[in-house]
Amino acid sequence: MPIPEPNSPWLPAPWDFAYKAFAENDAWYTGDTDALAKMYGNTTKTRSTHVRNGQPMQGGLVGAASRMFWGRPVPANENRARLHVPAPADLATLASDLVFAEPPEVRLESPGETKLRRDGKAQARLDLIANGDEAHATFNQMGELKSALGAVALVTRWDTEVADHVWLEPSAADVIIPTFRMGRLVECTMWSEYVKGSVYYRHLEHHAVGMIEHALFAGSADNLGRRVPLAEIPETQTYAAIVNQDSRILTNIDRLTAVYNKNMPTAAWRKKGVLASTGRSDFAQLHGLFDWLDETFSSWMRDLRLGAGKILVPDAALDYGIVGQGASFDNGREIFAGLNMPGEPGKVAFDKVQFDIRVDEHEKTAFGIYREILRKAGFSQSAWGDYAGEAQQTATEVDAKDKASERTRDKKILQERVAIGRAASVALEIDGLVFPGKGGGRCDQPTVIFPDVSQEDPEKLARTLTLLDTAAAISLEQKVRRANPDWEDDAISEEVAKIRAERGNAPDPATFDGGDAQEDDLPVA
Repeated sequence: MPIPEPNSPWLPAPWDFAYKAFAENDAWYTGDTDALAKMYGNTTKTRSTHVRNGQPMQGGLVGAASRMFWGRPVPANENRARLHVPAPADLATLASDLVFAEPPEVRLESPGETKLRRDGKAQARLDLIANGDEAHATFNQMGELKSALGAVALVTRWDTEVADHVWLEPSAADVIIPTFRMGRLVECTMWSEYVKGSVYYRHLEHHAVGMIEHALFAGSADNLGRRVPLAEIPETQTYAAIVNQDSRILTNIDRLTAVYNKNMPTAAWRKKGVLASTGRSDFAQLHGLFDWLDETFSSWMRDLRLGAGKILVPDAALDYGIVGQGASFDNGREIFAGLNMPGEPGKVAFDKVQFDIRVDEHEKTAFGIYREILRKAGFSQSAWGDYAGEAQQTATEVDAKDKASERTRDKKILQERVAIGRAASVALEIDGLVFPGKGGGRCDQPTVIFPDVSQEDPEKLARTLTLLDTAAAISLEQKVRRANPDWEDDAISEEVAKIRAERGNAPDPATFDGGDAQEDDLPVA
């Protein structure tokens, strides 16, 4: 979407429809219970869909939303327990950890016959941009935003007064308006909003091939308003000093400086034109389960509150103070004397109220909901801890359940590999133009390598290697490589040489067939 004309509606169609879904996912992701209550609230003045016998009624999706736990109004003067469980945020973190807990390696291939330059300086510069701790933190943030909102734009940023290299920055789907052609990103507009009194200032940043245009508008909540100079508010004064007379920054490259990185292909919007190219959130079809989980834990906390024991005492057992200060009961008193009250002489009638705290019922319900959330999102049931009955499972059964997370990880990596590779290539080219002579420039698209298994259990890996070694089905070089998947070939060869030296040139079980060796020829255990 190019920069809109002044006084255009905001948000532009059809993204006004998409942003409602983004807002719902964002409320669950951030745990904004006020937004959830407002979104699902039963406000008949604005959400009634029809009238029956003079009474406003709600039907369809509106009525279904109002029947959710967070959509039920709380009567005045009632202290109702409402607890939000951060399962959506945990789910987004889990999705990011699954892919980026062990960060990928972005590297240029070995030099060869190519028109595009590839050398050691370029790789060193790429390491600074895409392989450092800053980049890895960015990828983790990107993973969470993608999981919750369905997509991000991975943007190339630079500022010679801030850093001596280009860096990558993710922008979530709820602050970008992409333009697709045949399912591919051709333009992208990012926006920020600053509310000052009754005026809504919106900074629009439009990325197109060869340039980035900045524009500032002053309008209302639903209208873009008039275009004003970038220097009008402090938040955009920096851009006013670096754009040209057309309010643009020329990139001098034939590619976009933003890469669209979606989580999974969308299912719900596949028939909605350009929205079909947007991504699908991991929260898709899970809002009801999130709501039921909150209701389950709120009910549990209600039981806890009601389960506090209460003592019912006769009026004669109360201590009365000064008039107007009420009465009190000392539950530490051991002797009650002179109580003038009906009943059996010498006896004081006390009673108690003790409600049950249904721990097992609530816990089993919560775990059942957790399992359904993980199953729909494509993760293993063990991803959030132990569940009932799992202790009796065999190791093979547990491994089979873990395969769900591994399959989901493999599918997510398909999107990540393409997006990170393209963004790193653009960033390296921009880096060569902004910081000439330091190694950046136009190169072949880098290769993005993810570890085979994210955070593989060392004990499980050791057992696997031991079994393969006993079966003479693996070489020493492959054992070192499996144990250290992030090592380079030189480091692996060096480690193999050290192990063989320490073992006194013991034969490799994978290649040693015994032959005519005598007992004295075999290594001493």
